[in-house]
Amino acid sequence: MKNTPLFYKSLALACALSCLSLSAFAITSEQALEKLNEAQSLRNSNPNQATEIFEQLTNDSTLVNESSIIQEALESLAFMNVSSGDYDQALNYAEQLLEYGQKQSNQAITVRAMLIQGYAQGRKSNFLTAEQHYRDALSIAKQIKDSVLIAQSYERLAAILRWQDKYIAALNEAQKSVNILHEFDDDKSYASALLNLGIIEAIIGDHNAALASLTQSFSLHQKLDDKKGIADSLYEIGEVYRRMGDSAQSLKHFKMSHVLDLEIGSKVDIGNSAMKVGYAALKQGEIATATDYAEKSISYYQQSSSNTGLCRSYDLMALIALKQDNISEAQAYINRALAIATDYNFRSHLVSLGITQTRINQALDDHAEAIKTAEQALKQADELQDVEDQITLNKLLTDSYLALQLYKQAFESQSRYQTLEDSTGKNQHDLTVAAMQSQVAFMRNQQEINQLSADKQIQAAQLSESEWQFKASLLGLSCVILLISGFGYRSFKKRKLASERAQLLQEVVDKKNRLLADVSHEIRTPLTALQLQVEALQYNIAKDVDASYDAINRKLTDINVLIRDIHQLAQADSDSLYLNLKPYLLADVLSLWQQDFTAFVENKGFEFTSNIRVAADIKVTWDIDKIKQVLTNLLSNSTFYTDKPGKIKFIATASEQSITFSIEDTPPGVTDNQLVEIFERLYRVDKSRSRQTGGSGLGLAICKSLIETHKGTIKAEHSELGGIKILICLPLISEQQV
Repeated sequence: MKNTPLFYKSLALACALSCLSLSAFAITSEQALEKLNEAQSLRNSNPNQATEIFEQLTNDSTLVNESSIIQEALESLAFMNVSSGDYDQALNYAEQLLEYGQKQSNQAITVRAMLIQGYAQGRKSNFLTAEQHYRDALSIAKQIKDSVLIAQSYERLAAILRWQDKYIAALNEAQKSVNILHEFDDDKSYASALLNLGIIEAIIGDHNAALASLTQSFSLHQKLDDKKGIADSLYEIGEVYRRMGDSAQSLKHFKMSHVLDLEIGSKVDIGNSAMKVGYAALKQGEIATATDYAEKSISYYQQSSSNTGLCRSYDLMALIALKQDNISEAQAYINRALAIATDYNFRSHLVSLGITQTRINQALDDHAEAIKTAEQALKQADELQDVEDQITLNKLLTDSYLALQLYKQAFESQSRYQTLEDSTGKNQHDLTVAAMQSQVAFMRNQQEINQLSADKQIQAAQLSESEWQFKASLLGLSCVILLISGFGYRSFKKRKLASERAQLLQEVVDKKNRLLADVSHEIRTPLTALQLQVEALQYNIAKDVDASYDAINRKLTDINVLIRDIHQLAQADSDSLYLNLKPYLLADVLSLWQQDFTAFVENKGFEFTSNIRVAADIKVTWDIDKIKQVLTNLLSNSTFYTDKPGKIKFIATASEQSITFSIEDTPPGVTDNQLVEIFERLYRVDKSRSRQTGGSGLGLAICKSLIETHKGTIKAEHSELGGIKILICLPLISEQQV
């Protein structure tokens, strides 16, 4: 053992070298943070390299106590896998984060992990499992009294309830999240909560509230310079306009979202916004734009291996080809989409593709195959309880049954889609009323939170008073008294404002209920007459069968006119009434109208005079069809209500800034009060002015809405001829202003 000392010396040297080596290769917190930032910057441009760096950080034993770094790395890995569609791998990273939080006894990290688990499960359509994860996260967040995590749990819970079509429950949870975050200096979380609230408000049909929430979210994301948040806000605003039927605004916002997505670099998001631009452009009739963006979306979906995105883009390409009457190309795209949807069992996509395939078959006049395809898609839509697709498919079936003269089947499918539409309308009404009630509760909760915040500030002021020096006690006491008075006055004003808002909301609900009752009455009258005629035919007690059929047709026409008028007013109320604004030479238009108006009035047995005082070079930018609709409706009213023989006069004059139309007639007239009331919906004047009971009672209300949509005014006066005089004033709008 003479070499023993040498052995121990060698061993000591090896240990020293080993320690030196570990010290040389150990990563510092600053270096880890630099690597974390580097990986974040590579997430979109080079996801593989970003993943490698994130995993190095999570597996580095020297960083085990750097909780913020480990948490962000694991969260990033999870969300990257959700974006790529690998939900199982995302759940694996969420589980690692959960275990890390438990080992560190950090319940905040545990909550974050549960939220990610819920998000991944929701993407897998495991809604109940996802909901349970969110509720567990909420429970722990409440135990540790972390208000931001509580709010985020409410937000995610609202989203998963929305995916389950539980819209009112989702709205309540979303409002809780917004209420909490309103009081904290966390703009990022608050902006996210507002985005979620806006999406839900749009679904329940409260488009104005949705735009307000989403616009506020957009502003906060701008303040944070968060391009992803800005893009998401613009995308959802585009969705609101799409729901409102305003395809022009929808297209505009989807394009802005797409530009930002290109800057950010997320291929899935780029594909999504490009696809939305394509659909909106197709709706606008911009075929070249729709094709360009549809092809872009396909390219980005292929790069990101997004099969669900490819399904939608191929469907869009098929619709574009169908619009161009290129049936063979449309069929080729649908076949490619169907192959993907079948392989991956994308059930909702199979329904959408079935609708497009049915349209293709109808374009080929192969109605037998169209019926077969539509019935198969309808069965899937019934299983998914997708009412919108059920309505569309039943309408398509009705068309094909009629083309094959299968009248019984056509009647059955028509009855089904009408029943579904009626049910949808009732559900929408119930949602709207419930949403209004929820808004009242929302404001009440906001008031309580504001009051609680005020109380806390007062308590803090009172506690700090005990630390002041004796010489400042009088001044401090005065400040506290003033503070209490200020908060008391502010609280009083807030309660008063909340009460006024609640009263206003109740008035809106009452007005809507009155309108629904009036409309129900208006529809019930022709329906009762219709039922009597049908029963007379059914039991063979009709004396004149042809006359009965004529009566039935007239009543059906009355009902259709009423429904059309109600729909037009609803569009005006929701600011979704589309105006096809184009420039016209007014003198040319009025010259043509003058001929039509003269023939119309004189054929009714009245004397008609007109006076057009408009220069030949005056241009207007109007929806000319809707302005003519207004004038025709007013002239029709005059012929309907004026005693014969009577006179009707039409005058058009122009000034530098406006155009004025006047239509007046001979007796009978109306009272002063009725001059204002005649523009109310479903209002009819007394019998001296209503000898007959035709019309929907909505004509003048529609005239008023159409004129106001053109930024004009309309009013009624007593006519010098003895009847009524209607005055319309419309601004001259230049093309640049439009």
